Amino acid sequence: MRPVIAFAACLWSASAFGAIYEAVVDADDEEDIFAMVQRGDISQDTGDTLLELLREGVDLNSAPRERLYDLPGLTYDDVDKLILYRTQKGRIEDPAELVGAGVMTAEQLIGIAVYISLEPVKEKLPIGGKLRLLTQYTLTDSLAPPALFAARLRGPLDLTAGAMLVTSRLDPVQPRFDQTLQGLATEGYRYRLDAPRLFLQWLNGNRRVIVGTFTIGFGERLTLDNTRRVTPRGLYLTDDFRRNQDLSTLCRTSVDTGATPPPECQGDSRYVTADYATRDAFRGVAGSIENLDLGDQRSLSLYGFLSYQSRGVYQYDLYDRATCLDPSSTDSDCSSPRISILNPQDPSTPWRLRYATLPGFFDELSAGGHVDFKPNYALRFGITGYGAVPFFNTVPPGSAVQPDFQDTSRYPNGGAYGAIGVDAQAVLGPVNLHLEVTRSFDKAINNQGGGFGAVQRTTWAPKGHELEVVFRYYDNRFLNPYARPFSGPDEDAGQRARNELGARVRYFGKFSRDWQFRATADFWTLPFAGRGGRAGTTNLILLTRVDFTGFRGLKPSIWFRLSDRNLAVSQRGVCSQTQVVSGMPEFFNTPDDFDGEVTFFTCDSYRVVQRIDVRPFGKRLGFTEQASFSWRDDLSSAYRENFRNDLQVWVEAMSQPVDWLSLRLRSRLRAEGIDSPTTYEDSLWTFFEAAWIPFKGTRVAARYDLFVWLDQRASTLRRQPSPEHRFLLDLRTSF
Repeated sequence: MRPVIAFAACLWSASAFGAIYEAVVDADDEEDIFAMVQRGDISQDTGDTLLELLREGVDLNSAPRERLYDLPGLTYDDVDKLILYRTQKGRIEDPAELVGAGVMTAEQLIGIAVYISLEPVKEKLPIGGKLRLLTQYTLTDSLAPPALFAARLRGPLDLTAGAMLVTSRLDPVQPRFDQTLQGLATEGYRYRLDAPRLFLQWLNGNRRVIVGTFTIGFGERLTLDNTRRVTPRGLYLTDDFRRNQDLSTLCRTSVDTGATPPPECQGDSRYVTADYATRDAFRGVAGSIENLDLGDQRSLSLYGFLSYQSRGVYQYDLYDRATCLDPSSTDSDCSSPRISILNPQDPSTPWRLRYATLPGFFDELSAGGHVDFKPNYALRFGITGYGAVPFFNTVPPGSAVQPDFQDTSRYPNGGAYGAIGVDAQAVLGPVNLHLEVTRSFDKAINNQGGGFGAVQRTTWAPKGHELEVVFRYYDNRFLNPYARPFSGPDEDAGQRARNELGARVRYFGKFSRDWQFRATADFWTLPFAGRGGRAGTTNLILLTRVDFTGFRGLKPSIWFRLSDRNLAVSQRGVCSQTQVVSGMPEFFNTPDDFDGEVTFFTCDSYRVVQRIDVRPFGKRLGFTEQASFSWRDDLSSAYRENFRNDLQVWVEAMSQPVDWLSLRLRSRLRAEGIDSPTTYEDSLWTFFEAAWIPFKGTRVAARYDLFVWLDQRASTLRRQPSPEHRFLLDLRTSF
């Protein structure tokens, strides 16, 4: 169960400054993490990691070094002291004892309190678990509301079982080849129930077997990783999902010229509550034996898995190899194949899908494993490998349509793919050295069988400071859909970790008791010509942040972010692409989006942010104000000579008047292109949330959102509903 830290509830909500995250992590619950992503304080990658840590919990008594380091605010030095303390003591009974023993500061403990757990001592009949039910509704919704149910149960014989059930309303029925149309077709959209997570785990000491869904990752995430962790090592059970804060369009159909569109595509632009989004994990069997003692401080760890998973794919990530020989061609025959919507009442109606994720459209058979050897505590050597084969079982062999992946997809076309790599780690006092080198393999057209990638990461963590330096190289043939290493936010031919040579430096520290400083500099260039630009194109991201903690009940912060694409060009109006999310309205519903926000990073931007946290009465009453102003290049003809200016202002009030009730009121004003109200979004979003804790382990939260559109764009004037009245109910219990 999650520990109750009595003194933490009476102190300031911590501003953890973990070295592996790009900003101060100040979060007490999921909503705080959602807000940090929305404000742009942290990336979607970081948000996914923090949400998984929050939902899964990190057991202080059993978590290995890598999992503890994922906690915000802990350096490798802090983690090593924690491991030494629990080894000498035998068991941590109360997290507060870590402060008394000098393992970490009170501020660090408060910062990780919402993420950590202390599993109870093994009982004769250990029965426990946690349940969660989540649903949302918007006034004027014409569809039944979406719902999510997640359960994880712990039982005897070292067994754990879990499931997640999610309703789907806005994804089409799985398309298949239709003999009558001689093409791909779907029965359209239906309310249905999916089970993206089902698993049974046996965990006894250092031995583990999982049957069902799981994730796995190692090293610097270069060879094999589909977890959300920053420093993964091993197998993970996950209940991860995303709750989209915005409504989603109801019209998801295109029609041929002159045809009558379906009712939802006629008249005003109608929007409904979005579905909960999940990603496709591995599904099969996996096992591990960790830290097998070989004597004389030596140990061996073994991991392996076999998976057969049905996977979704974005419809525009496909091409028809029956009519196209080279998917990189601009010929119309190489565009994505048409997917018709069957209409039993009028079979001749020429409706078709648009911007859709095709659920379960292909199956993937994959297998792999990892072996690592530790000659002593300070050294580790590992080898990782996997192979995978996709099957388009929705289309019979010999059909008129033979789908395969476009070269802009994350999956290689042509058939089987995989990767093999070696990694090493060395601990030299306060210095930690990490290295991974990988060779990818594929049969993709024009890719010549695969390529190489390498990541070297060094951290230096003297007391109160941490410096991290990452060097990476990915050649233009490196194509690995299960690589998640450090990389720039741009994409080259479906991959973020491709055609890139770069270095990133991160630092945080306390120069005095009252001042915290954080800085990041990420520089990379394109070694080869590609979709991301010409060879030699250089890019830079800078981030600096200062927090003052010397005032009791008041914490001011200020930070600045610079993003410069192509340092050699500084004139306005020359950027040529935009964010994927802006260019493809439904892209955020695709599984690929779980690999992080991808930006075709051709435009410069500068952003300054200030924040003030005020807690005059501790947990009884607190206020937060944050404002940001941005200057950015823009594609619109209105900004050929000047930057576009954006403004965001957030205000929030929090109160916990009694232990069993917490209240939150938050409001956001967004003004994009403040000098052009007919071109970009102007909106005011406010919500009120009340959370009731009737007894220990149970939380009931209800929330009302009011979203008002203020701009005068034609699309806004046609939008329904406007304003938006949204409701959310979140029930959680653990036992």
